[in-house]
Parts: sequence; structure tokens; C-alpha cells
Amino acid sequence: MKLTIEEKINEGSFTSVYRAFDTVLQRRVLLKVLHKHLASDHDLHQRFIREARACAALRSEHIVQVYELIEYEGAPAILMEYVEGTSLKNLITEGKTQSLEFARKAALHSLRGLMAAHNKGIIHRDVKPGNILVTSDGTFKVSDFGLAYIAFVPTVTVQGTVLGTPAYMSPEQIRQEEIDQRSDLFSLGATLVEVLTGNRLFDGNSYAECAKKILTFKVDTLNQFTERSSVEFVQFLKLLMSPQKQDRFTTSRDALYALDKNDSNIIIPQQQASLPKKQRMAIIGSILFIVCVIIISLFLYFSGSHVPKPSQGRAASDTVQSLMAVQAVPLVNQNNPSKEQLSKQQSKVQTTTMETTGLNSGSVLITSTPWAKVYIDNVFIGETPLSNPLTLVAGKHSVMFMHPSFEPIIKTITVQPHKQLQLAGNFIENAGYLKCIASPWAEVYIDEQYKETTPLEKPIVLSPGLHHVRFKNTSFADIVREVTIKTKDTCSLSVIFQEKR
Repeated sequence: MKLTIEEKINEGSFTSVYRAFDTVLQRRVLLKVLHKHLASDHDLHQRFIREARACAALRSEHIVQVYELIEYEGAPAILMEYVEGTSLKNLITEGKTQSLEFARKAALHSLRGLMAAHNKGIIHRDVKPGNILVTSDGTFKVSDFGLAYIAFVPTVTVQGTVLGTPAYMSPEQIRQEEIDQRSDLFSLGATLVEVLTGNRLFDGNSYAECAKKILTFKVDTLNQFTERSSVEFVQFLKLLMSPQKQDRFTTSRDALYALDKNDSNIIIPQQQASLPKKQRMAIIGSILFIVCVIIISLFLYFSGSHVPKPSQGRAASDTVQSLMAVQAVPLVNQNNPSKEQLSKQQSKVQTTTMETTGLNSGSVLITSTPWAKVYIDNVFIGETPLSNPLTLVAGKHSVMFMHPSFEPIIKTITVQPHKQLQLAGNFIENAGYLKCIASPWAEVYIDEQYKETTPLEKPIVLSPGLHHVRFKNTSFADIVREVTIKTKDTCSLSVIFQEKR
């Protein structure tokens, strides 16, 4: 194979992308080359090859075709179909997408591509407008199937490489849980909202801000888009984007069928989407039996001598708290609650009780260094320090610690009945430090958030990764720098203002 490189199209964190011409087959192609410093990582190199081979087996009009895996200048490279057209991201920026007809077509074509990949067991992991191309004849093609997986390999992120915006990630991706095709459906839903509105649903200036919006998202938020689309399409979006993945469409095939089951161009696999009739009847019978047992048990409980004495009921009520109480006390402004709101919310969480006995629950004592906003199962609890342990139903729970200067800490805990668990969120253990010196003086903004004014008494504590630093002095033009912070390392920035405003 002989290639003529025509133009370098893009330089990303993991690959360089070129437009090239295949002189043997006389066709224009796209060449995606893994950076050499990443290619030296054996595990990453092998994963890149495996993902490329898997994607090369995909065949769909709505997927950018992978032709071949080659080596280019000592690094693995993928030869791909070159699409004459533009990206969905560019069309959104140009304001050419904001109609129900366009959004519906984008959904149909993208779901056809997703279904072809999902049927082969390949999850995209990075569905977003920039990864959906639109040909000159209006066909939508999903690109980079499976290749986005390298962005989540630990050996890459440990080196401080900053991933792209998390504005399209599913909640389970944010929580670093196991994902399946329902994660791609959530990301597609976020993309379709942007198609309709021209704005990102989960936009933010930092990873933490985007993550918070995703993890606290409620599907009823989508009702505001009914006027510019339709009730049916909004309901479709809700089934793509339910925060709990078990409440979403089970597969991309189901989503595609639901969007337009009468479209003769949609190819639905022959196997039934639902369970066989006998199996369904068996499940229904089991559910009815369980319901009957519960009803009989409740009747015997409340009609017999099992009612607790007043002192017993009070003891239970004084010691049991329910997370359900939190959901009944929404904050007026959850994104930026006042101290008074936080105090009331925390007080409500820590004093609300349920007068019951025998609750299958345990407790968790939550602390953090430094302070943090705490979310349990996507529900805002309050700010640390929390004066009392929280009582939770036994089982697994997701806990997120949020602090404006750090990446969120997300942990999964298992609460055991009648036992107390201690959980600590420590932002400092993996943090780095930044010394800032400015002449004559400056206000220091990190990732567009004000921190301190020089001279600084001590270094600024930051999470590892790339940070945007702005030095602001009213008499001079701003000085902007980018710095990569490493765990337990100290970095220094020194600037001298010279250019007058």
C-alpha cells in the first residue's frame, strides 16, 4: 500500500489524524496514528490493535468503515473511510440542526450504527456530536467505534492525560461502574438534546461541574423541550437518558424500534425483544404470589399483637433515619445552595425518623478532607462535617464527594444490617501543589475560579492533571498559562506583567 499524506486534520491526546490518498486503490482515506509515546506502552498498543480489528469487522452504512490496521512511522495506525461532509458538532455550531425532523433523522441513523456494533458486542463509550459525521447526501455515520476505549485505560490516565469533556458520559461512566450499550444510549440522548437546542445539557467549566450535573440529572428536566419537538420525542429521550440504566431502553434495537417501528428501512433482528410467553407467565405468577404473601403478612402484622409498645416505637424512631427523607426536601437551588439551605437540609436529614421496627438498615459515618458536598445515590445530602451517621437501607450505595478545587471522589459502599460503616473522602492524598509568583501582583484563577491573590502564603492544592491558570491585574492584560499537576509534586509558575491594558 502506498499512501500520500495530504493534510494533518487533527492532533488529539491519543492520536494524530491525517487525510491521505491511497495511490493503489485510488481512493481518499483517513489515517489515524497512535502517538509514539503511547505506542511504547505494550498493553495500550495491544488494546489499540484488538479494538481496531474488532471495528474492522463492522459493516453498516451508518458506521465509518475501518479498512485496515497498518504501521506508520513506527506506530500502529488505522486506515479508515474518508467521509465527504462535516461533523454533527459543526452543524450544531452553525445552528443548522434545531428541528424535530433533523433530530429524529440523527437518532434513526445513529441507532442503526449503534445496533450494528452492539450486536457484535462493541460499545462505543464516547458517543457525542464530534464523533458523528454527516455526509454530503445527509447520511449520518458514527465514527471511532470502540477506539475511544483507549482513553479510559489506567496507564493513560495515570500519566496525567486529560480526557475530553465528560458532558456526554452516562452516570455509570462517571461512577466508573461496568457499562453496556445502555451507556451509549444515554450519551446519544445528551447529543440529541444538543441537536434540538444548540446547547450542551451537561455543560460545565470543569470535570467536576459536568459530573455533578450528570449525577443529579432528573428526566423531568427534558419536559422543557416538548414545545420545540413533541411529547412523543421527549418521552423517547427520557427512555434513553434515565439516570438508572435499568429504566432505559434495554438495547439499541429496542430504542430504534420504539422511535419508528413503521419505518420499512429499519432492520429489526428476527429474535423477539420480549421473553417467551410461557416464561412471561411464570414470572407474572411468581410476582402475584409474592404480592399475596406481603399483603397477608401486613394484615397479620397490623391486626395481631405484634404492634410495638409506645416506648419501643419511640426508641426505633429515635435511632432510625431514612434516606427517603432527603428526597422529600429538595433544595431551592441545588447548584448553589445558601448556607441557610444547607443547614436546614442537613438538619432535616439528621433528624427525620421513621416509626418502625426491624428495618433492614445500617449506618455510615461520612467524613472528608477538606470539606465536601456529599451525594448518596445521586441525592444531595449536605456538606461535611455531618454531625451524625446516616442510616441507609442495607445494600450497595454510590457516594460522591464534591469540592470545587478537585475531581469528584466516587465510591461504592455496601451497607450491612445493624452495622456502622466509616467512609472518608480524602482529596489531599493524591493532590499536587502549585506555587504562584506574580510581579507586581495578581489575582490567581484556576480553571476560571478565583483562588487567592499574590503573594501567596502557601501553595495552592490542586487535583492531578492539566489546569488553566489565569493571572489577573486590573492594570495589565491577563496572563494565561497551562500547567500539569502531578500527584504529591509541587509546580511553580512565575509571571511578570508588562503589557498595559
